[in-house]
Amino acid sequence: MIAHHATLSRLVREIAPELVHSRVLRLLQYPRQGLVLEVSNSSQETVIIDIWLRPGLTTFFRRPPYWAELETARPWGEELWGAELRALTLHPIERWIEWLFHTGDRLVLLLFGTSQSGAFSIAADGTVRSCLSKAQTPYEQLCRPRYLPDWKTFDAQTPLYQALARSAYQLGTFYAREVCYRCGVEPEIPLAQLSGAERSKVEAEAHHLLQEIAQSSTALLLRRPQGPPLLSLIPLREYPDCIAAFLSLHEAVAERVRHTLRFEEFQRERTELQKRLQRYQRQVGKRLADIEVHLRHATRVELYRLWGSLLLSQPDLCQRGLEQLEVQDWWGNLQRILLNPAWTIRENAEHYFQQARRMETSLRYAQSCLPQLQQLQAELQHMQQQLEQATLRHQLRDIARRLDERFPPREVPIQQGQRARVFPLGRGFVLYVGKDAFSNDALTFGFARPHDLFLHVRGSPGAHGILRGGRKGELPPPNILQQAAAIVAYYSTARTTAMVAVSYTWRKYVRKVKGVPGAVRLEREEIVWVRLTAPGVKNR
Repeated sequence: MIAHHATLSRLVREIAPELVHSRVLRLLQYPRQGLVLEVSNSSQETVIIDIWLRPGLTTFFRRPPYWAELETARPWGEELWGAELRALTLHPIERWIEWLFHTGDRLVLLLFGTSQSGAFSIAADGTVRSCLSKAQTPYEQLCRPRYLPDWKTFDAQTPLYQALARSAYQLGTFYAREVCYRCGVEPEIPLAQLSGAERSKVEAEAHHLLQEIAQSSTALLLRRPQGPPLLSLIPLREYPDCIAAFLSLHEAVAERVRHTLRFEEFQRERTELQKRLQRYQRQVGKRLADIEVHLRHATRVELYRLWGSLLLSQPDLCQRGLEQLEVQDWWGNLQRILLNPAWTIRENAEHYFQQARRMETSLRYAQSCLPQLQQLQAELQHMQQQLEQATLRHQLRDIARRLDERFPPREVPIQQGQRARVFPLGRGFVLYVGKDAFSNDALTFGFARPHDLFLHVRGSPGAHGILRGGRKGELPPPNILQQAAAIVAYYSTARTTAMVAVSYTWRKYVRKVKGVPGAVRLEREEIVWVRLTAPGVKNR
């Protein structure tokens, strides 16, 4: 309830003595946040006020000294720079705060908690000089006070807590529900079902709760089942688990904002992981469906071989123009064989033998892949369950790491806007391969570390390879080095050669040749000979 009227009232009371007679140093606008007001108080100390104007996150507070600067800002309301603050006030019933300066200019903050929130720099004559708001409604209409009815005048079917929240009490949802719980009344009960005694009890408890809020000297962060913690000035029965208590409301609001930003980041990571999981589940499901089709057609392998044999047993193998042929097989069963009329009977027989060989190869591959895909599908389903139950960011990172291991990216961005191919080689080693001369430069002289292993085909143009992993200063195992060298050779002009010499050395011994993108000079190089194979096929 960081935008609750009682919260804003106490924020103003806490900060006003320090800010009155201070001088504005600058006002900055942040794209995803709102404003930052920097002032110099009477003690010549710089005070930074964060003003948040996002829907669902509208408030202001003194920024803690340990907070880092946010993203790049731009100047805003420069007509107020250098002005001296004379008064800081909150409207008696509305959630707008007015900063009055010695020039007669005003800074008005509308902290409604919705997209109607905004900041306005108002000249002494009432002219709006600067505006920071997404609202389409004119400022004059936004600043028109609302009529707040008595809670008993709402429609008879209105739930009790909603009537209290929107009435002249301005309790808001959570404080209104607290009144109901204290009275022993269900918050969702319609007004029509309240007895006279219950109405009197609710009325008295609402007054008592407002008085308790006004006299509160602490601020609480209460844990909720979902989302960031709830800021409250009093304990609430609906949320008994208190995360932290603060004497300074500004510190409590800052902590609440920090929790909100972390929760939003958690939700973004979770949503991205959810999309990745769904995409991989679709891919695995499609491959399993294709395998099922292959398995259903397994009987056709022997059928096509039978048809080929029956066709070769015919007396005139050079005959053309037949669309089908009915013959008896070796067991006396009638077989109707479809033919291509443009081919001879021999050519049709060869076609069926070829189809049988292809289907047999495909069937063997499908049978070998089926257990792996079924296991992968089970792993993805398990990850999906873990993602739904995850509450901490390290749990998301663990799921993301396992996804990267099972579905390694084919390319990654490197420096200078270039991209490189990625080949996980096992045992913690990853090979990065450039795509052209410019990505080779970015990979070797921007992305690579001094103790990464550099690979390049000796004496021929080709891609740069950077092998990362293992202990610093130790060469990779021979089989890993062979795999990496074979992949680098594949992406070179020597890919048509059976055996290729690949140079390798530590990145710190690679020197750039000026004026020629991708050209390098190696020091302390060594050679490994590899048999050229496509990526994904181990070099033997």
